[in-house]
Amino acid sequence: MRIPPSGPMAFHQAVAQNDIATIQKLRQQGYKPVALDQHGNSPLDALANRRDIDGTSRARLYHSLLASLNPSAPPGYIKPEAFHGSPWGFEILRSGALKGGVNDPKGGSQSLEGKVFFSDRTRESSNKFETRENLRQKPRVYAKGLGIKPTTVETRSNLYVLSKAINHTSSASHFPASTLTLKSSNNLEEAVYDNLVRLLSNSGYRLKKETPEQILQQTGVPAHIKFVDNSHPPSAEQTRKLIGSAFQRIENEMVSGKLPFLNLLNDGQTLPLVFGFSKVNNLKTHTIHNSLSNTASMFNYQAENHPLSGTANGGKLKEIEVKSLADLATLTLACKVQNVALPKDALIRINPTPNEKKQHGLKALYLDTSALARFSHALLGSGTTNMGRMTLEQLQSLNHTLREKAENGSLRIR
Repeated sequence: MRIPPSGPMAFHQAVAQNDIATIQKLRQQGYKPVALDQHGNSPLDALANRRDIDGTSRARLYHSLLASLNPSAPPGYIKPEAFHGSPWGFEILRSGALKGGVNDPKGGSQSLEGKVFFSDRTRESSNKFETRENLRQKPRVYAKGLGIKPTTVETRSNLYVLSKAINHTSSASHFPASTLTLKSSNNLEEAVYDNLVRLLSNSGYRLKKETPEQILQQTGVPAHIKFVDNSHPPSAEQTRKLIGSAFQRIENEMVSGKLPFLNLLNDGQTLPLVFGFSKVNNLKTHTIHNSLSNTASMFNYQAENHPLSGTANGGKLKEIEVKSLADLATLTLACKVQNVALPKDALIRINPTPNEKKQHGLKALYLDTSALARFSHALLGSGTTNMGRMTLEQLQSLNHTLREKAENGSLRIR
């Protein structure tokens, strides 16, 4: 229910006539200012293009178009106009900026690497007559870091979980022994490492339904090496060291920066963050063609890094969305451990699951600075000054406890 039955130009007409009452009525009825006129302009664009209006009237019209209708939002809160989702959300907060291409290439023949992309209130393709549907949805998908390539956060999380299960077991003999087949004995250390990465990557998808131990019981853990050309294999002791070192290297690389810090705290489970910004002007457009559906999708980006405080083109951070209070607990812990402060003028938005929205009618919950401070105090209390000295295993255990504490509903946040 996006377009009013009175016609797609209802919001445009109300903007042209300074008719705030009609805009508010339409929005209260569930309609959205998303239709585009013959020039491709949304009601927000039409307002921005007006030159016959004073600042006060412009601000009131803008507020009527984008003010949040959520009762938990602060009075007068204006919804973001651009969104960016990432599994590297904590690293973004720590650096204070969105940085294109810092962590992983996206891959794909039509990908545009090293840019900062936004999902904003513009059309998704040239044949669309509305702004992007489900404006937050694609950033939420990107924030999950999904994908089967070795550089994706999903694959790296699986590598971490499986290698950790092997490295920290009391004895590898608990799992069936398998054989690692290599093409040749050249550069043996790298060959073993590369093959183990592929082996674990191919099994990682099963972690959605099985524990690491269940997977390893079925697939086995490599304990022998043989070569395709039947050349003499390394000794049992050398094989043990080669395979053991490779598994340890995989885990160490994930811990040392190849995996987001929030994933590490959450024991390999991705914690997606979606950042909401005020309008970002002068974005460029990258078009990707889908030969199967014969469609073209447009994605907006800027070539420069984007400070969370905004630039001359706008784009100041307004909100940070997490999936749950448990995820907020992990984010709070990460900030405490690494002494990172959340931006004071940005809201935290907790987005209910689709099932919670459908069955219980839940809406997103907004926390301002004071509510977030109450949550943090109730979660961590005092005596947390030495967190920076805790081991990763200790932090993971603490994170598990804090997530349970956040989920049981006993924390005072409002």
